[in-house]
Amino acid sequence: MFGRQVFGLMVMSSVVFSMSQKLLMDFEGSTPPPGYCEHSGEWKDGKCQCTKAYTGDRCEIEKCTNGGRLYSVKGKGAQTKCHCPFGLSGDRCENVTYCEPGKGKLVNGKCECSDRWTGLFCQIRSCYNGISPSGLEGHCLCDLGYTGPFCDIPLICENGGEVNDNNECSCSTGYTGERCEDCSVGYIQEGRYCVPEVSESSLLAHTGSLGNRPFAWPIVLMGCAAAIALVVLAMTVIFAVRKWSAKPSRVNSVQGDPENGTDV
Repeated sequence: MFGRQVFGLMVMSSVVFSMSQKLLMDFEGSTPPPGYCEHSGEWKDGKCQCTKAYTGDRCEIEKCTNGGRLYSVKGKGAQTKCHCPFGLSGDRCENVTYCEPGKGKLVNGKCECSDRWTGLFCQIRSCYNGISPSGLEGHCLCDLGYTGPFCDIPLICENGGEVNDNNECSCSTGYTGERCEDCSVGYIQEGRYCVPEVSESSLLAHTGSLGNRPFAWPIVLMGCAAAIALVVLAMTVIFAVRKWSAKPSRVNSVQGDPENGTDV
């Protein structure tokens, strides 16, 4: 009697095992029972597709956050723990324990960052018109037309300058400086503009055309006035000499005219 009971239990166990194996094999080509994939996982292509926060055959294992490394606890079966990076703690590295000095403060396991700082530890600059790519140690790479530590200052080139592909000002001829605000070497400030600096000895050679250099005309006019004055003076002298030469000699007037018989 006892032997028959044992035999019956063995048969039932074999049947249950076969059915479970068949059920698992059927999952490969069909949909498993509802809830088989845990934590909102979905059955697709013969396996559970887990959400970002979970892993495992049935999405039963919660991942580590903030770059933590997941490992299995020895002697604890399927139990897992997280090895957290510096500045983080908690079962899944969800708690912050460190903030960058002077850039944020720790409040309830999170960093409250100061103005213009962001990131898990307040280690990243808030770039208003640009990005803070990895490898630049928190510095901003500004968009064209902006500058400053936080890319919040418009880059305006003065005196006709333009922003180039290096996010710098390309200045017009005669101008230099970060914003094209200064005169280049060989140019001087005249009012709002920078003009070529020209010496008197090279005035005509440098200007080429007097019509394009108004400041040269006073010199020309002074030269013309001097020439006219010299001509007038010369004509006056010549006229005076001729007039003096045309007067009769006083000697002839006193001695008389022999041909007319005039006695002295």
